Amino acid sequence: MDNKDTVLEDMSTYTAAKQEISKKIESDQALTLRFKFINEELLMLLNSITAKLLSKMDFIFLLNSTITILREIVVNALKANAKRVFFKKAGLDISNENDYEKGMTRFKEEVIGVFDVIERDLVTSEYYIQLHFQIKEGNLFIRIINNVPIIKEELERINLRMTKAAQYNDFGEVYEEIEDSTEGAGLGIVLTVLFLKSMGIPPSKFTIKSEGGLTYTTLVIPKILRPVEITTEVKTHILHEIEGIPTFPENIIQLQRLCNDPESSIEEIARRIKVDPALTTDVIKLSNSAGFVPGKRIENIHEAVMTIGLKNLNAILVASNARRILDKRYSKFEQIWEHCNKTAYYARNIALSYRLTSIVEYSFMAGLLHDLGKIILLATDMTLVKRIANMVENRKIVTSTIMEEISIGISHSSIGAMISEKWNFPPFLIEAIRCHHAPLNSTRQHRDIVFVVYLANMFCGIEDRRYNYTYCEDSVLERFGLNDEKKFTELHAKLKFKYSSTRQ
Repeated sequence: MDNKDTVLEDMSTYTAAKQEISKKIESDQALTLRFKFINEELLMLLNSITAKLLSKMDFIFLLNSTITILREIVVNALKANAKRVFFKKAGLDISNENDYEKGMTRFKEEVIGVFDVIERDLVTSEYYIQLHFQIKEGNLFIRIINNVPIIKEELERINLRMTKAAQYNDFGEVYEEIEDSTEGAGLGIVLTVLFLKSMGIPPSKFTIKSEGGLTYTTLVIPKILRPVEITTEVKTHILHEIEGIPTFPENIIQLQRLCNDPESSIEEIARRIKVDPALTTDVIKLSNSAGFVPGKRIENIHEAVMTIGLKNLNAILVASNARRILDKRYSKFEQIWEHCNKTAYYARNIALSYRLTSIVEYSFMAGLLHDLGKIILLATDMTLVKRIANMVENRKIVTSTIMEEISIGISHSSIGAMISEKWNFPPFLIEAIRCHHAPLNSTRQHRDIVFVVYLANMFCGIEDRRYNYTYCEDSVLERFGLNDEKKFTELHAKLKFKYSSTRQ
């Protein structure tokens, strides 16, 4: 792909392209792909590229919206090429007003929705689609080019739709005004503009123009999604929230010191934990959730300490106290903690499977705490979040962390890193929390633990149908010998079965 396009024609080309693409993304090089037809395999490849690029920017929360927009643009480009092929084959002049009306009626009936019928003609034609991706100065530039010009009537309709969409916040507000009888009314253009506005991206970052027989559609995802005054206000609010969070109490700090002291006795540590009934319950509960001894249930604190060891106990103490502080300050978020338990279990077992003995306990701790930022995000003053949403012309409905991240333009990973720095967590843990969605941003020193937590989190995300195998960073898959999807699926199934066994 250096100084030339990658032509995607069959699955063997896709496989080779994926390997080259991963190298370019990791080294911040531009990507250029060129193809003539689109099938589901190619769309999944584009999803994968989008996921990897947004991960590098710590904007993974924009993934679904960006994929929706990108698919719409690519399908529009394919549609434009298909029209030219169809008109030419039908002996119609696309620039002739009468022929255009006649041809579009037939095109809608015979091709729209069933592009397969024209696949062979497209593949053998001179028409192509070219995609260009590049992260430059922190901004993601996406350009889609197809080698057909936009005719005057089409350009007028596009400009009308984009202008109308930029004026409104709700899809229903513009539907009636822009509906016409051509190509499904081009409502995808409106949807794209409204998506961008909800993402905090000005509509001006999305442009369509025609020059020299080519059509250029450009989308820029800026490194700052919101106006500076909004971003500053939100970050200031979050920093105040974090400043107000108490540090670990002295009894936990003393227990941590004992765990790190080779002269400490298990009896002394168990006795100190027993003084705090809530802590005792947490340690036993987390010890069982980690499944240290498959098939055996830990019933008391002495047995827990004996079974899990002092390093793992230290990890549980940190996670338990973090939960207690956040649950006391905010509403309880059991769903997030349950996800963290599973991620920690998966991370520990991945580290064990690959004999990464030096980071097994660290992986467990990082998994337990990787989503700390979600608690703060969900607990952020809803009045503030709704007001910010209104300022950026977003809907005032905040239903998930994704909506909140989009509304305020900061990721839960970044918020989690702020909390972990406040609590003086060790560097490996701060980095695992900050990079659990962006493993390529990690330093070489802590890369293994970041990769382990990332992979564990991806497995959980796949179970929740948020991700799939193609979204995974190839560098991570290569590190664990999982470039073969079958091996990836086998490891996932093994972890899932073991975890479910601990829940019985």
